This record gives sequence, C-alpha cells and structure tokens, in this order.
Amino acid sequence: MTINKAMSASLLTPLLLAGVISGCSNGSSSSSNISFYVQAGQEDIEEGLVRVVSAEGGQLSRDAEGRLSGTEYVTDEQGEVNPRAAAAEIYYFELLGHVAEEDTGVEPTTVRCQWAAGCTAGGSDYSFGADVARIDGLGWRAVAYDISSGERVRLTPLTDLAAQLAFDYVYDEGQSAWTATGYYSPYSVEQSISQVSQIFGIDSVESREPTDLTELSRVADSSSADTVYSIRYGALIAAWYHLSESYSGDFAADAAAEFSANAGQMTEADDGSAVLTLQALYSAAVENLEQIAASENISGTALTSAISGLNQDIASLSLTSPATLTSVRPATLEELFGTSDLEDLQLGLSRAKAFVQVLRDYENTFFEDGYRETADAYMDMLKAIGEENQDDLNLLIDQYIDVKDLYVATYLQNTGVCADTSAYAWMSGASCSYSSATAQLTLTGSNGTNLVVTQKVADVNLTDEEDEPTESHAIDVLITGSMRAGDLGFVVDNTYDNDDPEDDILSPTGIRIYYDNIVSTLVETDSGANEILAYELRWSDFSIYRSGLPSEVNGTPVTQDDIELSGAYRIFYRGVRDPLDDPQNPVSDLRFNIDTVVLNGRVSDVIGDEDDDDDNYTTVYIAANAENASDYYPEKEWTSFNGFFTPNAANGYAEGSVQADLATYERGSQTISGQQVDYLDVKLMVDGVALEDSARYRFYPTQLREDDTDINRDDETDDLVSVFDIEICELEYNNGSWSVGTCDPKQRLFGERDTDQAINDLWEAGAFSRVTVPGRGEYFITWSASAGSDGCYVLDPLTSGTLDGTLYEPMVLGLSSARFTAETILEDQPDTAFDILVNARTADRYTLTAALSHDYSGLSTNGDIYYGTGSRLDRILVSYDTDSNYGVTGSLEIYKDGVSLTLDPGTANEETDVVDSTLGLTLNRQYTSSPMPYHYVTDEEGNYDICVTDNIAENAVETLEGAVYYLTFRGVVYGSIQEENGVWVIRYIDGSFETL
Repeated sequence: MTINKAMSASLLTPLLLAGVISGCSNGSSSSSNISFYVQAGQEDIEEGLVRVVSAEGGQLSRDAEGRLSGTEYVTDEQGEVNPRAAAAEIYYFELLGHVAEEDTGVEPTTVRCQWAAGCTAGGSDYSFGADVARIDGLGWRAVAYDISSGERVRLTPLTDLAAQLAFDYVYDEGQSAWTATGYYSPYSVEQSISQVSQIFGIDSVESREPTDLTELSRVADSSSADTVYSIRYGALIAAWYHLSESYSGDFAADAAAEFSANAGQMTEADDGSAVLTLQALYSAAVENLEQIAASENISGTALTSAISGLNQDIASLSLTSPATLTSVRPATLEELFGTSDLEDLQLGLSRAKAFVQVLRDYENTFFEDGYRETADAYMDMLKAIGEENQDDLNLLIDQYIDVKDLYVATYLQNTGVCADTSAYAWMSGASCSYSSATAQLTLTGSNGTNLVVTQKVADVNLTDEEDEPTESHAIDVLITGSMRAGDLGFVVDNTYDNDDPEDDILSPTGIRIYYDNIVSTLVETDSGANEILAYELRWSDFSIYRSGLPSEVNGTPVTQDDIELSGAYRIFYRGVRDPLDDPQNPVSDLRFNIDTVVLNGRVSDVIGDEDDDDDNYTTVYIAANAENASDYYPEKEWTSFNGFFTPNAANGYAEGSVQADLATYERGSQTISGQQVDYLDVKLMVDGVALEDSARYRFYPTQLREDDTDINRDDETDDLVSVFDIEICELEYNNGSWSVGTCDPKQRLFGERDTDQAINDLWEAGAFSRVTVPGRGEYFITWSASAGSDGCYVLDPLTSGTLDGTLYEPMVLGLSSARFTAETILEDQPDTAFDILVNARTADRYTLTAALSHDYSGLSTNGDIYYGTGSRLDRILVSYDTDSNYGVTGSLEIYKDGVSLTLDPGTANEETDVVDSTLGLTLNRQYTSSPMPYHYVTDEEGNYDICVTDNIAENAVETLEGAVYYLTFRGVVYGSIQEENGVWVIRYIDGSFETL
C-alpha cells in the first residue's frame, strides 16, 4: 500500500493561515485570601451545610454539570462557619439541612425551637428550647458585596429574600422603580439588603444579630436600640419557622418568588392569596414574644419596645382587599456606599459607557491609525500569493510522495537499478541512480531536482538510551535535497547535532513507515505478513519559496520580491480497521485517519534568511491532535481535513441504528474470602464481539470499620462506622464463555449495603445505560425504570435479561486539541500576535480560548495560550464553551491602554478621561430544555444527586434561553446586553440604556 496523495491537501498553507490575523486586558492579577464568618439563623443551627460560592461577572460559579462550584462548610453549635477564600467582589451563601446518618454517626442538622408553644418537624413535636432535627424550612441564601476580613454575614430567611431580589432587580433612582436584571451587581446587592431591612424594620438583615429567644432573659432589659433590633429580628425568624410548619410547599422558595414577583414589595395583610404577609408574620412574632415573656416571667425595656414596635406596625398595615403592597424604597446609593466609594463606582460606570462608544467602531479603532491598512495589505498579499501557488504546493507534496514510492519499489525489487520512472510524468528527463551497497537512490533533473534517498531504522522510543537502533517498528525513508513545482522551489534536510551534516541526525526528514512487526529494513507487505500500520510525513528542516514575485497577483499589490515559508512540519496518519473486526482474521480494509499535525514555521520576505535581516515576517505554529483517531473507522481509505466531525454514513454507523441484544445482564451472588458478595453482570456484545466495558459489579457486605477520616465529625477516629465496598471487574469473553478478569480498586461507601440502591446509582450515572461501541459511537440502552413521586426515574428491580441499544451519538474524528499561533512583525510597526486553542470532540461540543494582542512588549501565558503584556498594550481575550450539559458559557475581555474616554457627553459635565481600560462581557446561557434528560437535586443528606427526568438518550429538542452578556469594567458588573424585539440593548445598573 502506498501513501495516498491525500497528503497534498494536508499541509495547510501558512500563507493562507496567516490571513486569519487580519480578521481578528487582562494582565496577571493578584488576589489575596480573606477570613470571614457566616452565621446561620439565630446562632442556633448546628450541623448545617453552608455553601460559599463566588459570583463572577454577576453569575454564580458553576461546573460543567450546572452545579454550584464552591466550598461547603459545616456550622458549629453557634451556627457559625469561618470560610477562608480568595477575595471576590460578590459572595453567595446557601444554607442546607441534612438528616442523621445512622450508619456513620453523622448528626442531623438541628435548629432550636424558638416557638413558645412548641415546634413540629418531621411528624414529631418539640418543646420550646429543644433542638429540632430539621431539613425542611431551610434553603436560605444570602449575598454580600466587598466582604472585608473578619466581617460577619447573617444567613436567615430575610437575607434569602434579599438574595432573590438582588439577582432579579436593581433599583433605578431616576425612575424610582426596580428594573429587572438577572445578575448580581454591587448596586443590586446593597439595595436589596437595604430594601428588605426597611420593609421588616431592622437596621441591617445582613449584619444585625438575631436574638436567640430561648435566651431572651439575658437581653430583655437592655436599653440599647441595637438590642431592640435583635429581638425583633429573632422574633420574625421564629414566626417564619412557625408559619412554614403549616405550609404545604417550600415556604422559603415560594415566599422569595412572590417577593420577586412583587418587585421587592411585601403584601401587607392577608387576603388569602399571598404566601406571606407582614400582618401574619408580625402577629405571630408578637404572640410568641408575649407567650415567652409570660411563661418565662421575662420583662424589660428592650422586650417591651420590640413588642410595641411590632404592634404599631400591625396597626399601620392596610387591611384592604385585594391586598395592598408595601411602597418601600431602598436607601440612596450615597447612603449605602458613602460618597467616596459611590463616586468610584459611578466613575467606573461612566467609563464603561464611554468605552462602549469607543468599541462601537472597534474593528477600525483597535489598531492605531495606519496600522490596520498596512496589516490588511500585508495579509491580503500573503493570501493572494498562497492561493496563487496552492496547486504548485500540492504538486510538490505529490512529487515528494512519488519519490518515496520510487525508492520503496527500487529497494524491494533488488535489481541494483532504479525502478521504472515512467509512471511519474514529472520525472521525465530526470536521472535516477541506485547503489545496492548503500541502498541509496539519487534523483537529479533539469528542473532543479536534486534528491538523495536512503533508509534508516526509526528511533520510535525516545525514552531509552539507544539513539541508533538496529530494529524497530518503523523505517524512515530519508528524502533530502531540492526540487521544484511550477514557480515554487523546495529544499528539505534533516536536522543535525551541532547543525553539522557530518554529525548525528537529530530529527530525520522523509516519510516514516510503521509496521505491525519489528523490522530492520523496508519489507514487502503485499502478503500481509507485516502490515503497514501508519505513515508520517516529516520535514524537519524545510523551505518552500518563490523568487521574483510579480508586482500584482490577481489584482492584489505585491510589495516584496521574494517569499519563503520555512521551518518544520509533520503529519501522522494512523491506520485503523473496524474496531469490531477480529484482529486475528480481519476482514475490513485498513484505512488511515489524520492523527497529529505540527507546523512550526516562518513566512519571510527574504529567502534563506539566516541573518534575520527580513523586513516583514510572520511566525506560525500549528499543533493538532485528533480525537478518536485509533477508533473512528472512516468511509474512505484516507481521511482529509474535511473528514473531521463527519460520521461514517455506512450501514450500522448512522444515528438511530439499533444494535440487537447489545446488553445481557444477570444478578447473582458469590462467596469471596468467606463473604457473601452480590453482583450484577453486564455483558456487552456487538456482532459477536465482546466490548471492553463488559463488567461484573460486585457489592460487598456491610462491615464495621474505624472512622479514621472522622466522617461523622465527632473529633474521634477510633469509633466504628458501617461501610461496604463496590468493586468493578472486567468480564472477558474467550472461546464462547465469559470469565472475570482484572478488577479496579474497590470503592468504599459509608452506610449499610443496599444492592438495589447501589445498582440504581450506577444506572443514574449512565454506567451501563450509555455504552461506547468502538468505531460506532454512543448507544443508549433503555432499562426498565419508573418515575417516582418527585418526577425522578428509578430503575426497576433487576433479575436477568437482554436489551437492545440505539446509536444516538455516532463517533466522529474530532479534535482533542488544536492550537494556532501567529505573530506578525512589520517594518516600523508594532508587533501583533494571535493565539487560539480549540478542543472539539464534535462540531457542536467544543471549548475555545483565544487572544489577539497588539503593541506589546512581552508575551505571557495562562497555561493555554500566549497573550501580550506591556504599557502600550491593546488586547482581546475570548473564551467560549459549548461542551456542557447545562448551558453555553463564554467571556470577552478587551484591554486598551491610554484610551481617551468622553464622560457624560453632551452635558455640562462632559470631560475627557484618559485611562487604561478593561471591558468584559460574560455569557451564561442555560438550557431551558437540557440535551441530557437529567439534572441535579440536593438530597436529604445535603449532597447533589442525579435526578433522571426521562428514560431516553437525550431530549429531542434542546432549548437555550436567550443570550445575555454581562458587562463589566475593570472587573465590576455595570450592566447587561441582550436582544429585545430584534434589537441588542445595553441596560446599565443606573437604569439607563442604549442600543447597539
């Protein structure tokens, strides 16, 4: 088999690639850790879980599955946690309860009963002052802006209302109204806290300590106004609990939703339609305080003032029907932030607005005057030259491959003379000589051909000490010298130690042929005794050039005499058969996938420039690795770059194809080391071929083990807890029977063994419902399952049976990574660099990171790409991620040095501000109908758990909510951009807006 001329299209012409730049701040920042406190309830919630999550770009940090991405802490007996985290603009807190875990000794979340007549939870009654095991009625949230070290944040049902309001609205002081947003900002966070505080008559629901009413006697006689606020706050929380006990739904969530629907106002009195009213809450609070005072014989100034204040508020409420809403407004921004901090925020907002005006024509203003025209002319010239010479470039590659074929034929015929060259028209008139003694072929011709061809055992193991192996799995056909094709000249050589051809070869040039078995020379493969497995074209040191360029190419001016692309290039083609073929007796053809491509080159206006005296040049680096190159079985013998992301359309490979009897399953038990072990066998087979994912899932019996990790958080590691192990073992199929092979390390779970539940957990995670068939793709097996009362599917009990599978995601040749980097240096102009990294397993599931930098003094890296740094820098950073099951995320950050911003244009306050500016846009589009039929819920133990919402492979239609971009300036959120009635509108946090 000879290497196909498909390689002609494989060398992506750098002359064309460099043109990408023509179409196309965030310096390193430091962050410090701070320590602060979060205190839940009335300092009475023990063993509660507090999630601490930062908000970036106005949105909460999430992982690829849509789960909140933060840190969890457990409250102590004072309801307190002490997070230590990197300083962030806005933090979000969430309180969760969990049940007791008898098997591990983990205590449940408890809340002290603060109701004089007693509390009810989980069907049990508790007396005043008792600790109530509670998971319902919690789920509270809080948000805080600009937390300082040592600060204490309260987490209560009232801060939950503020958190909801802060995300949904910002208050427009100019319009005296709340404006819908959908993100957190400094304004909205502080305004929402102020709004809730004023509605409920507390100085600050975020910082004021609520009184533990079981300790009311300690503070009742205080004369401090702070104490009155604390008693009132504690009484309202206790009343909230009491009202929630008789509510049939999620009281906190429904109350927050109602508060948001009312745009931050509360229903004053009950007309039967509201979840929560001030009348109900205040009346319950007064009733409770009076009963506690009477039963505990407590009196005092602060207590009297708190009760009196609540009664006065009740008397002032409107009892009309339909219900009347409060008409409270938050404190002014100046009162909330102070003059200095507010001026800083308002200056940032003005700069953000001004920078938006600059960016309206950013395509033309990113570069300084004159550069864009110069760069465009240069790129247009490179593109025109590349297109003009594309056919000659392809011909060069074809000729190079022809030389390899000629050499292989000459060596294998073993006649001492060159094989017939008449099959290669371009060799007409060329002189070919061959030495059997040295196995060297020389090809010369009048068109500039002067090539020397030899062979060498390839050093494919670069980790050993042997640099000159005598045998290996590959042979290098070394092809060095020069030749021409049309107007293009070509020179290629090995690279050598000390850059001296007399020394050892560091990197060979030619075509490397990989064999099935170890070889020491080229071998005959027609018999199939030693099959060729792969080819690799290697140009370790090459130059493709054209001299004497015309002054114009296809209407595009050419401003240089010569052009050269030089550097190193390689492309690796991996051979693959149908992965389901019998490797001992294959019947499928061997086909070749592009596996790896690397180009490290330089486009110059000087040929053979060893002194770096060229005026204009572009360096280009390309590195790409294919996904599934060893498994994807292409339709054609040779894949091209156009073959990426294209499924094999042959029978059995198309989406929707059904594989009969894909899975056979059986429950059973066995004795291992004296233990009775349950197991589930899942045997996967396609066309008589067993799949590697066939497995025996073993479930070991419950044992008592020392709690060496203190899972129950009792500060003891020698007490005993219940555990059981799960072990996954390979099932191997040989000679018509199955047997257990190697096993993975056991996974230890805490608690009593429940085999049915463990199998269900594995099924939820897709362990044996989503099956990868090599070469074909992802199949879905529909196991028998039923929807529970919560809407989550549960696997029906299993015994034994056989199930079909349906192909829902055909395998494609994707990109595990693709990197393109280019730097353009033009005479008397600032430098420009472009760098992009793409990971794309399919055409619509990918991640992208890119940077365009101009006028930089240095380049730095974030580990993925290079970006410019320096005092004169202009830069654009882009990220985009569609490889998630919960939505699409992305960001755009633009940095420009010394940009002239016109603040308050057209007003008496108009002024010009010159400042280094960073404008950011954050995209977060969540699926309203996710592609995957599951989501995550928080279970009764406070952990995320999978909820399977439909027993199908994927939803037929995945729906993304409308795109919203959150606008930041120097890291502070100032507005959003979204499409409204076909027009893109920017809405700022001060209520102003403009269209794009």
